[in-house]
Amino acid sequence: MITESHQNDYVRRRTAQRGPAAVKVRDAFRVRPLPLQWFRGIGSAVSAGIPVLIGALTGHMDYGLCASIGGFTFLYVSNETYRQRAIKLLLVALGMAVSFGLGSLTGTIPWLMVLLFGLIGAAAVFCFGAFQVTGPSAMFFILTFAVGTSLPYDLSFVPLRTGFVFAGGLLAWVVGMAGWLLNPHRPETKAVAGAYASLAQFIDSMGTEHQYDAQYKAAVALQNAGKTVAGGELRWRHAYAPTQRLMQLSQKANEMYLTLVEIALGQRASGDVEAAASIRSIAAGIQGAGHVEASRKVRSYTRTEDKLNERLNFQMEEARSLLSESGEAVVQAPLAEPENRLRLILSGAFNRQSTLLSTAGRYGIMIAIAAAVAYGFGFHRSYWVPLSCAAVMLGTTAIGTMHRALQRTAGTILGLLAGGALLSLKPEGVYVALAMAVLQFIVELIYLRNYALAVIFITPSTLLIAESNHPETAMTYFMSARIVDILVGSAIGLAGILLLWRRASSSRLPGAMAAVIRKEGALLEQLLAGGPNAEEVVHPAELETAMLRVRLLYDASLAESVRKRERISLWWPAVAEIQHFGYVLIAAAERGLEHREPPETLRGLEQAFHDMAHAVQHSESPAPIHVPELPSFSALRYELMELHAALQIGENTASLKSGT
Repeated sequence: MITESHQNDYVRRRTAQRGPAAVKVRDAFRVRPLPLQWFRGIGSAVSAGIPVLIGALTGHMDYGLCASIGGFTFLYVSNETYRQRAIKLLLVALGMAVSFGLGSLTGTIPWLMVLLFGLIGAAAVFCFGAFQVTGPSAMFFILTFAVGTSLPYDLSFVPLRTGFVFAGGLLAWVVGMAGWLLNPHRPETKAVAGAYASLAQFIDSMGTEHQYDAQYKAAVALQNAGKTVAGGELRWRHAYAPTQRLMQLSQKANEMYLTLVEIALGQRASGDVEAAASIRSIAAGIQGAGHVEASRKVRSYTRTEDKLNERLNFQMEEARSLLSESGEAVVQAPLAEPENRLRLILSGAFNRQSTLLSTAGRYGIMIAIAAAVAYGFGFHRSYWVPLSCAAVMLGTTAIGTMHRALQRTAGTILGLLAGGALLSLKPEGVYVALAMAVLQFIVELIYLRNYALAVIFITPSTLLIAESNHPETAMTYFMSARIVDILVGSAIGLAGILLLWRRASSSRLPGAMAAVIRKEGALLEQLLAGGPNAEEVVHPAELETAMLRVRLLYDASLAESVRKRERISLWWPAVAEIQHFGYVLIAAAERGLEHREPPETLRGLEQAFHDMAHAVQHSESPAPIHVPELPSFSALRYELMELHAALQIGENTASLKSGT
């Protein structure tokens, strides 16, 4: 049975592990020390400015502005491979054009406009979430639809204007793909180097309060590296040495990670500083196009208990060999696309533990309500209200939405002052194109550091477009209307987050944790029985995906409510231990076990995992369990006892289920 002395020992270990920092309201105005986004700034300036410049020079400013809207396609560029980027940007450009065309066709039918505002927003959020596509999600699809509704209705001009929007999207495609000419493997290289850097951080964190958090971040980085390399040029050039080398470096990083997980079981006082430095030099070598520093001297281990460290040293040397001129990348068969890939994507989106459906539904409903309010009450430039609502609701949680509302309001007020100063100069033609390019450059350069700072420069750009399309309207009227629209749209978005499915993440967290515990039990049974039974086969990758979902739900739960944050944080020890135990099992699955356990031991473990999963599912503390000796994996017994002790929090978190 689990004894009191063991629980006391666990309390000290649990206190030593610090959970992720909770987001606070005041963080809305914190400037994050992130690198400036030079490529995004230059690319967005070219994509937005060139169409307007061509329009000004040819005497068709209206067509240039339509094409510049399609130029927002560039904003969906992220860290994907160029193969993935080519497909994504083309689909986004098509989506932008379709959204603009629908807006142009329905601009005189208010009820249909309101319906399409909601449908476009919900569909875009769902697709971006289901296919795990990074970017500004539905925001610019809503924008292009809104601009289409604002133009004078003329059916004969709809195809022409829509064509210019698509042409602007194609220009953005060319700009986004330009980097392929200089460094076709940069996204894959960056992802693999980042994975090695995360391994070094994991080593540094061993024995500290940040160990589990660093372990999670390393797992995410490794998964991202594997997906990035597999989704790149390897699909059609599987014998190409650079991509093969990156794939094998990614696989070697996964082997190192599993070794580090086993090393962490030894409860060393701290990580190996020399090993961390050596792995960092490998990361630097990957970024340096294959050139790596001379091998560092990593201390040698000869005792039996230090065989894992010897294995890590050997794996590091293999990675260095792949980077050196003498290292030959063995050609492997290309990774085949799963036959049921679409089914897997949709099953993940409709998973009971997924919040995607509720998020997409809430987004669409509230944007439709914002549009109905704006058009129903006759707001001037009514589309600014649903646009503000769409921008604010990208925060997805209560605190995130509050951040966006505060940032958008403060940034807009300051931006109106800057916009007023700009418009007082009465720019025309080429100067409008230049101003839009400069503003867009600044926005994308600083966007990731703080959204409020970016909005200061977004607002003058929108005022410039509005003034160019409607020069007969007074500038002061535009500015005052903009403030009202921002406040109304932000208020509607915040109300939607607070009223609709506000506990979508925290209500799913216990169920997701229970699902992981069941998978861990099934995988452990496979390991100790010599293979899977006929009822359920659990693959390590499947378990890892479920564990990452638990962490995402926990992080989102922390941001649901300021008042309940402390109560939700009580789940952290259980979340951390569930993930740690899962990675221990994955490491064991990769190396295999030397012995098998008798049937009575397997039945006892099966019952123990069933009881723990049932208790977590109902936010209860599991009853005491008997953990048998496990000769084939002695360290696993202690880890299982730690897992059980970490779940003794049911009484403190039962309110998550009831919502009180």
